[in-house]
Amino acid sequence: MKHLLKLYAYIIGFFVGIFLLMNLTGWLSVSDVKHYVAEVTGSSPAVIAAVIALLLASDVFFAVPTIFLVTSAGYLLGFWAGLATSVTGMFLSGLTAYMLCRWSGHRILRWVLGGEDEMRQVRELFHTYGAGALIVSRALPMLPESTCCLAGIHRMGFGKFALYYLLGTLPYAVVLVYLGSVSSRENPYPALLGISGVYVILWLLWWKMIRNKRTRA
Repeated sequence: MKHLLKLYAYIIGFFVGIFLLMNLTGWLSVSDVKHYVAEVTGSSPAVIAAVIALLLASDVFFAVPTIFLVTSAGYLLGFWAGLATSVTGMFLSGLTAYMLCRWSGHRILRWVLGGEDEMRQVRELFHTYGAGALIVSRALPMLPESTCCLAGIHRMGFGKFALYYLLGTLPYAVVLVYLGSVSSRENPYPALLGISGVYVILWLLWWKMIRNKRTRA
């Protein structure tokens, strides 16, 4: 397990570094994202949807405020259009991380872990826990992109990756978009209360899945 956590730490550290770089240089700060959303308010739904989806898709590189964007999608576009926009943007972000690491995964593994035995242990652990990790990855910042990277590194089948990632992303999007659609854009963060309930359920389901696997072993 320590080798898998080490790999996670390296990947999360990479995304934290990007986040700090973006904020220190002012390339794309949180205030910039809020400014872009404010600028398109009042535009056509297609323009609003495109801007929010692109900002969410860029999360793999810029660590954008996902909660703000998803609740804003619900407020500005309504539930169904906001849901489609949010899921599209978040899936594109995860897909980008998955594909980039799928192409260079073996080199990343060898660079971080070194030996074949360590690589084998991490591969076996991810095959056991990877599905659950993708489902609950929305529970913490930067964890979705990091887990998508691990899925790519270990060459999880695209169909399985998409299924498990969407199983975690959809509840997150449904709750936040709905709360955004029935509240004001200026105060989206009460949505955290709703999403916390979703992830209590997801963590319990993941624990049950792991327990069942251990029982069968």
